[in-house]
Amino acid sequence: MLILDFNSYSVFGWARFITDTALRNKEVKWILMSNEPNGFAKYLVIFVDILGSQNRVDFQETYKINKIFHEELERNKQNDMMHTVYFRKIYTFSDCAYIFYGFKDGISDERKDEGELFKVALCNCEPIFLRFIKERILFRGGISYGDAYVDPSKSMFFGDAVNKAYKMESEIAIHPRIVIDDYIAEAVLENISSVKYKIVAKNHEYISILGAGLVPKMPETGEGIIEQDIDEKYIYNYLHFPENNIILQDYYLSGESFIKELIDFCFEQIDRNMNYKIIDKYFYLQRFAQNKLENLLMSSDCDLQ
Repeated sequence: MLILDFNSYSVFGWARFITDTALRNKEVKWILMSNEPNGFAKYLVIFVDILGSQNRVDFQETYKINKIFHEELERNKQNDMMHTVYFRKIYTFSDCAYIFYGFKDGISDERKDEGELFKVALCNCEPIFLRFIKERILFRGGISYGDAYVDPSKSMFFGDAVNKAYKMESEIAIHPRIVIDDYIAEAVLENISSVKYKIVAKNHEYISILGAGLVPKMPETGEGIIEQDIDEKYIYNYLHFPENNIILQDYYLSGESFIKELIDFCFEQIDRNMNYKIIDKYFYLQRFAQNKLENLLMSSDCDLQ
């Protein structure tokens, strides 16, 4: 409470006091308003929903799902360098998660390569999904890019990209797959193609095949992380590492064994279940994994020759 001594001020003194107080209040109000956000920013948004939630009531299992999301993102952050131009945030609730990737503040436009950002995000997130597969946990998702607002201090996020990622998961994905927006997919494919040709042009061993219009497969560039499904939707190949026998020792020691075990698991679940919706999910995953296994075995045969 402000207590005033009316006898200590003249009429003009009171007028000045009131004016100064009003100005100070306006200044404080302006400062507070200037700290408020003034619009959206561009984010890559990944929404993931763990399947089977209606039958999941066990505390430990739900806790493990949330723990996997956070542990894998934290592990990725440990590999970040000082010059890394992007950042990532994750928010989990129940058995769902939103993952955000964006450019850090102050990064110049010349360094903002959307295709590279998208590719890095997809490659960085693959261990999350390999961990879920290892734990025999199925998932579905959607990946979008666009306007969003994220405030980590309040765990607040919203925007068109957030809504679109959720809609892609809930209305388009249907199967245990992660659907990718065309804009993202095309930018990643263009980035991979550009990186590949730069590598080939600098390597004299590739000159002859480059002249013949043949470019070797280079999974280390991210090639194969995106593909088109039978409905022509772009999808995220979350078996990209094992398909190319890229070993992640914390998850598997053999890409071939990892995929074969997944296929066997799918057949076990198909035989065990009577619900056609559940059977359909495992049929999709089995066919998806079988395709990756065939690609791996074919690549191995070519290497032997």
